[in-house]
Amino acid sequence: MSRTFVGGLLFILLAGTATSSQASDLVGSGGIGVRGGSLLFTKDRETHDAARPRLSGDLVFSYVWTDHMTFDVTTGYGWNRLSTNDPNRYVVTATPVTLSARYFLCDGKVWRPYVGAGGGLYVWSILSHDLSASIDPTTFERLRRARPGFHGMVGMEKRMSKHIGMTADGSYHYIMAKDTKHFPSGFNGDKAYAQARLGVTFFFSLSEKIDSGLPE
Repeated sequence: MSRTFVGGLLFILLAGTATSSQASDLVGSGGIGVRGGSLLFTKDRETHDAARPRLSGDLVFSYVWTDHMTFDVTTGYGWNRLSTNDPNRYVVTATPVTLSARYFLCDGKVWRPYVGAGGGLYVWSILSHDLSASIDPTTFERLRRARPGFHGMVGMEKRMSKHIGMTADGSYHYIMAKDTKHFPSGFNGDKAYAQARLGVTFFFSLSEKIDSGLPE
């Protein structure tokens, strides 16, 4: 599946190399994109010690505000395998819903680097082997919560045409998940993960009128 995704991105990249566009062509446009990659949890202590990287995927809705600024609303899913040898602590997951802004550099270049930051709501969970939420043995609370968080990112984007853009980025996400009251048995600290992604965005005009052929 991952080979198919990467192959599709490379096909779009090659197909659009002859039709690259200026960033100004996209000002005022909306975009729908997909991102695929991998993430690794780095916090809390129990999660970091046992986490093994796995795949992640995101759906991104974008708005090109200016030549330099794009806003994104992102929702996605990522997971790590936990090497705890405990069937009740098998997988850790994150499902973000975030708003972010990206600032683009290098006007007029084929590849434009960017920096970005944002925040939102992150649903984290620890799953058992049957993929149901694990339960703290002391309080019997499910190890699943929705908590606020924030992130920063750096990346590159190639505006290949008026309707297609390719991206590659790395980001770090921090989730304010500390809760020793409900989860005294462990996995109770703030969560964080590093993520690397490749993606494609399809842009569309939000202002052009559709010609219906009827008199106005």
